[in-house]
Formats: sequence, C-alpha cells, structure tokens
Amino acid sequence: METLTIDPRTANLEQLIEDGTRFHGHLGPFLVVGIRLGLLALELLESDGYFGVRAESDAGSKTPLSCLSDGIQFGSGCTAGKGNLVVTDAGLPRARFSVEDGRSVEIEVRSEAMRTFRAMEINEASEWTRTLPREELFAWTLSSD
Repeated sequence: METLTIDPRTANLEQLIEDGTRFHGHLGPFLVVGIRLGLLALELLESDGYFGVRAESDAGSKTPLSCLSDGIQFGSGCTAGKGNLVVTDAGLPRARFSVEDGRSVEIEVRSEAMRTFRAMEINEASEWTRTLPREELFAWTLSSD
C-alpha cells in the first residue's frame, strides 16, 4: 500500500481547494482557511502529513466555523476516521498540531482577518482568504517538550 504525503512547500493549493470543495459540498472561506492552516502546520512541524501528526480543532460543530475542520483534513491529512483529528466544541478558529517527537504548534485565525472576511460575500471571502499572506491570516506559537 502506497503511503501518501503532503509537501506543504509545493502543495497545489488550487487543487486542494477544488478537492476540498467537492468533499465539503461548497466553497467557503473557512474551508480555504482550514486548508491553509493545515499546510502551515505541516511546514512548521516539518511533517509530510497523514500519519505521525495529530490535530485538534477547536472549531466545534456549528457552521460556518465548523467548516474549518474539513479544510484541516485536506491541508494536513489528519482525519477523524484515522483518529488523528479531534474536534472540540470550543467554537474558536484555532487548531493545535503535534508530531511524535514532541514538537507542536498552535495556530489561530487572526481576529482582524476574521472580521474582514466575515463581512464579505462567500466567494469574495474565499478568494481573499486564499491569497492573504499567512502572517496576516494566522498567528502561531511553536513549542517542544
């Protein structure tokens, strides 16, 4: 069985968004943000995704914020089915990722970015979140044991 990997530096964001949209059922900014969040976590943790990495999404189960967790699945390869994605009901645009050697990162969507894209029409917001520099979209904290 071939094990898939994700190289966050060379991943095709457009293809991930297209595939994620097909999986999720529609395009939306939280889906796009979740994909980008997952890719950023893999890059910061030097992980190739799918296995050996765990994610905990605080997005909860209420739309539209819950759509973030579907994006995280596509950006990181972590899934509820494999047991390496857990979703809490905190209702916050934030996720934590960890790898087996004890390194971890917490990534949160910046409140300024949230206010901006939530005021936009859904397609405009999806495009805006796709192109916004990651330093303007996210704040993150790396740590190690």
